[in-house]
Amino acid sequence: AYFLETALQMYILAGVIGLVQGGIQALSRSLFSQLIPPEKNAEFFGFYNVVGKAAAVFGPVMMGTIAHVSGNPRLGILSVALLFFAGMFFFRRVQEPGHEASD
Repeated sequence: AYFLETALQMYILAGVIGLVQGGIQALSRSLFSQLIPPEKNAEFFGFYNVVGKAAAVFGPVMMGTIAHVSGNPRLGILSVALLFFAGMFFFRRVQEPGHEASD
C-alpha cells in the first residue's frame, strides 16, 4: 500500500487481501493446532486468541502513531509491512510436524 497512488488501487488491494485473508486465518489455526500439545488445546488457543486481540489493537495504534508523528500516513503503512516481514522471518523457522528440515 506504500506505493499506491489512487483510491482505486487501494480498493483493488483491499479486495485481493479480502479474498485470501480467510484462507490464511484457517491455515494458521490448523498449523497451530498441529504444533501444540493436544492435552493443552484450550490453554494454547486461549493464548492465541488473546495475542490476536492485542495485535488488533497494537497494529492500528502503531500505524496511527507513526503516521501522526511523521506526518506521513505512508510511513504508518510501512511500519505494518515491517511487522509482516518480521512475522515471515520467525514463521519460516517453524518446522511443521512430519516435514524434514529444509536447510
